[in-house]
Amino acid sequence: MKIVKILALSALLSVGAMADETLAANMSQMESGLNSVQKGFLYNTPDLIKSGVADIKKADALFHDAEATKKFLPKDKHHMSNVAFNAAKRIDKASESLLKALDKKEYSKASKSYSEIVNACTACHAVVRGW
Repeated sequence: MKIVKILALSALLSVGAMADETLAANMSQMESGLNSVQKGFLYNTPDLIKSGVADIKKADALFHDAEATKKFLPKDKHHMSNVAFNAAKRIDKASESLLKALDKKEYSKASKSYSEIVNACTACHAVVRGW
């Protein structure tokens, strides 16, 4: 009986550790994408902006399921998984707006969409981190 309990506990800890590693890698990819977009604006390099948006969208996909998002949140924040889900939807919408504006060479509008992406990230972090 003790062995079963130990195995069950080990499995739970492993899943938690994997979720932490996945989230860390995901947030790193999101940061990299945000940095690429910002550098693309600073150095007038649309291809770098597009590459950054692609990274952001890949990282953002992790939060497209509100239920699945729970495993990446602290236990006392599971009931707030809809915040991450809604932030992901905001990021998707702003990313698409950014790319459309960029294609039209509407750089000011594109930079506003970038700000919307950062604001969505911040809104999620404010809840998850308790800012």
